[in-house]
Amino acid sequence: MTTVAIADRRCESRVQCASTAHHSAARFAGLAAARRVHLPHAMRSNLALTCLLLAPFTACATTNDVVIELAPDLISSIDGTLTVHALALSDRDPVGGEKIDLSVDYTDRNGTPHAIEPITGTTDDSGAFEGVFSGLTFDGTGTVTAVVHGGDGDVTGSATFAVLDRTPPALTITPPAQIRINQDTSVSVHITDEIGISQVLFEATFSDNGNNNRDRSTIVTSGSLDATITFEVRPNDTQVGATVTLHALGEDLSGNLAAAASVTLTVMP
Repeated sequence: MTTVAIADRRCESRVQCASTAHHSAARFAGLAAARRVHLPHAMRSNLALTCLLLAPFTACATTNDVVIELAPDLISSIDGTLTVHALALSDRDPVGGEKIDLSVDYTDRNGTPHAIEPITGTTDDSGAFEGVFSGLTFDGTGTVTAVVHGGDGDVTGSATFAVLDRTPPALTITPPAQIRINQDTSVSVHITDEIGISQVLFEATFSDNGNNNRDRSTIVTSGSLDATITFEVRPNDTQVGATVTLHALGEDLSGNLAAAASVTLTVMP
């Protein structure tokens, strides 16, 4: 059995490697395995090692790059989750045992920012770290930033993503029992959306002997997920027996539109 002589030296960067001893030990163990040599047990298990080098290597592995992969980079608002794979590297070699912070800068299509909880952890022996973000439900764009706190300072990497919301709101009209001429009648519209309702447009079309009159009104709901809105209908310039057709159109915060099934009633005296 061959034993490698190990010298206690300082890093070329003049930074003690005690804070990165875990990945140093792992890296050296891999180098030793490649050369089919034996490392003392203390070298393999002691996480308080300073910059111990295998001859002829003369420098500690220090993170100088971080690679980020997103899955997916185009997110459905129905799911709203994003998996981030980060890899800390010293040139092309992975670096384990490094503290890493993941954060998200995310705004919707209207420019409104949405806070997402950051993730903190440590890279594993292969230099990898994985985190999953949730709450990405608004149509918009964002950037994931990874900061690896290495022995020679922070190293930053970033990647961008987009969130698509193509799900329209759902809405229904609850018709009144009857509509009477020259009287106010309440009509309810129920609307729901998974990310938020922007507005509801209501229209009543009165048809009388080929003449059509329209009464329109719009209510802004300011992001409600579930709302019941009441509109008032008053048949004035029409006659008994005329028809009234009720329409409702809803829009969510992503700009998706949906129409309720129309309802037709006859004007009563």
